Amino acid sequence: MSIEIVEVPVPERWDDESEGARLLRDYVDVRNGVYADLFGDDSHAFSHRQAWAQWRSQRGVEESYRPLALLDGVPAGRGYAGRSLLEAQTIAEVDVLVLPGARGRGVGTALAEAMLERMRAQGVTTFQAWVAHFPAGGPVLTAPTGFGEIAADTPAVRMLQRYGFALEQVERMSELRLADAAPALAAHRHQAEARALPGYRLEAWEGRSAPERLDGLAALHARMSTDAPAAGLDHEAEQWDAARLAKYEDAQVEGGRTLLRAIAVEEATDAPVAFTTLVSAGTSGSWYQHDTLVHGDHRGHRLGMLVKAANLQALRALDPAAVVRTWNAAENVHMLAVNEALGFRRLVDEGAWQRKERP
Repeated sequence: MSIEIVEVPVPERWDDESEGARLLRDYVDVRNGVYADLFGDDSHAFSHRQAWAQWRSQRGVEESYRPLALLDGVPAGRGYAGRSLLEAQTIAEVDVLVLPGARGRGVGTALAEAMLERMRAQGVTTFQAWVAHFPAGGPVLTAPTGFGEIAADTPAVRMLQRYGFALEQVERMSELRLADAAPALAAHRHQAEARALPGYRLEAWEGRSAPERLDGLAALHARMSTDAPAAGLDHEAEQWDAARLAKYEDAQVEGGRTLLRAIAVEEATDAPVAFTTLVSAGTSGSWYQHDTLVHGDHRGHRLGMLVKAANLQALRALDPAAVVRTWNAAENVHMLAVNEALGFRRLVDEGAWQRKERP
């Protein structure tokens, strides 16, 4: 038995016949195979084009390492390690996925060692990982926040603890089946408008944002890095401007994804003070709820419910049978309450793990 670790590059095109493009497709296929095993279907799959567009958009923003593990010459696992080049440069996110038939044969360990070595060489001293944990019975680990717990005796937990990772936070992955939720959306929006209007107005669109909205939206994106609950996870404030936001939107559109935005604008200043984003996933009918934020100075007006309900109504017109998935910190009880009112239901819990090394 032999394990070979090969670095996957970002080719000039995702669909060419170069060795790099072939490795990219193998890498994405391994990722999709693991998720299909975890969730029982391919609704979490990414296309080759989507992955390629996302990676190209990270040039100059993030340093990434994507090792593909070959077991006796056959793709068996993939890793991901990335650190920002703009902020928090000593923090890296890492992820290991191994196909079911290759587990227990050292593939995950080989990927983990390769990623830790690469990131340490770049000055990384803190490693973070987000891992889905399914119920398994027996003992549990409770997050230090006091919100959320995961099964304590699983292969994933044992591997994380072997490498010195500690559980810092539990996030809830939730799912909404739009066909079930649609009848109540109008009522939710109407109730939110009764609180928000006339001091605020709603704007919504598909695709890239208008140039005059980029600066205001970028400021809200920056607040996500400081306002969202982070528990004991190391982080730094992110610096967003119009160019960075436009680059993010370009990556979604160029990757073949549909982008739906809804924002609340303060009438007195014409400034965006709340936003939410829906992005189509790799398979028909699958969508992701990306960031949602209400500026701290404007909370208490039901703006979160307003933008979410309006964006889901826009999605209903576009894809009435859509399934939407989202992630929220277990301690973010207000946003979880909004999601539950809209019809989101828990799908699985995800642990946020952290390893801090001595300088």
